[in-house]
Amino acid sequence: MNRLASKGCAALVFLLLLPVMAKAQDAEPGLPPQDLPAGECGAFFWDRAEPNPLRLFENESRAQARLWLEGEVLELGTAARSGLYAAGQRVSRAYRLPSGEVISIEGEITAAREGEAVIGRALLRRTLPGGAEEVSPLMGLISCREAADR
Repeated sequence: MNRLASKGCAALVFLLLLPVMAKAQDAEPGLPPQDLPAGECGAFFWDRAEPNPLRLFENESRAQARLWLEGEVLELGTAARSGLYAAGQRVSRAYRLPSGEVISIEGEITAAREGEAVIGRALLRRTLPGGAEEVSPLMGLISCREAADR
């Protein structure tokens, strides 16, 4: 009977974990495609490692950000941004997570043209519990949609 109960518990645990395991296997890494409404500007940061998942989207006009971290999407507040960007300009962002942890992004605009700026090199920095630092190379794009775009 004990052996039968043990097999029953193992089967129950497997059945409970099956949807979670399937979700983890089916999930694409990174944020899903993000919408940038007409007349607004946003910053998009992708992981440089293949398959280049979208790690962070910041709607600069609405002071909102979405961060993909450890398989979860975190909704974050930030300061609204406006202004022009130029090649060679440093980009610096910091986000406070619900846990109180701060994640920062530092980069440089490598090309700029009307309505967008390319961030060819950026680093996401995260201090882990215990003091170790995780560093992830990113690439990014800051883009503004014309009010007349559809």
